[in-house]
Amino acid sequence: MAVTVNYYLNGPSLSTATGIFTDVDLTICAPDGWYSDGIISKQLVGCKLLTQQTCSGCIENTIKLQYNATSAYNLFCVTSTNVDVFMALGDVFSSTTQIYTDATLTTPVADGFYKEKFSSFYREELGGSLGVLQTGPSCPPVSGFYRSGASATCSTFCTTNYNISVGVSTVSGNDYFSLTFGDEISGGLADGFYAYYFQTTTTSAPVNGWRIMEIQSNLVNDILVCDAGNNCVNP
Repeated sequence: MAVTVNYYLNGPSLSTATGIFTDVDLTICAPDGWYSDGIISKQLVGCKLLTQQTCSGCIENTIKLQYNATSAYNLFCVTSTNVDVFMALGDVFSSTTQIYTDATLTTPVADGFYKEKFSSFYREELGGSLGVLQTGPSCPPVSGFYRSGASATCSTFCTTNYNISVGVSTVSGNDYFSLTFGDEISGGLADGFYAYYFQTTTTSAPVNGWRIMEIQSNLVNDILVCDAGNNCVNP
């Protein structure tokens, strides 16, 4: 009977790892035996993983992945959806040529970004083609984001680009994606309008635009974005 226990791999997934350990520092080898992630199985002998095995009689592998349609950054740092996908018998996510929505392996998955749970690597599906395995982006601190200098007029940020490079955080711990009315900025800010973003930018506006927060008495009084007419409006 299989037993579920937390172990640590010296690779991004069981398919690519060469050893299994009982500690996060990878110094204590796991006991010899068979290990599985629910898709493939490998035998551990003397701290070394042998060639992977697949179940007999299977025509495809089912694998659970995390998915985001927008970007790799969103996949790793914002949110993801758990999806079940299929691939050919014996294939692993890191090197398979395609993943599918059906067990007959006829319909490629939707365009977007996919990764195995807990993995630091991802692959992009685009136009029916699965891209190469890539290293995921670094995420900013959970409670941090970046801001510009202050402006007395909100619409200034809709017609002029500003360097967003000063790291800030909120007393509440809310980040760029969860900043809300009444949040207090740690360390204090002068009254006015500030363009802010989840990561640093150059003086060019990011593709999906930045947000603008109005600060009054060091509290977020309003959150705005620029519309097509370069006016500040509610998001």
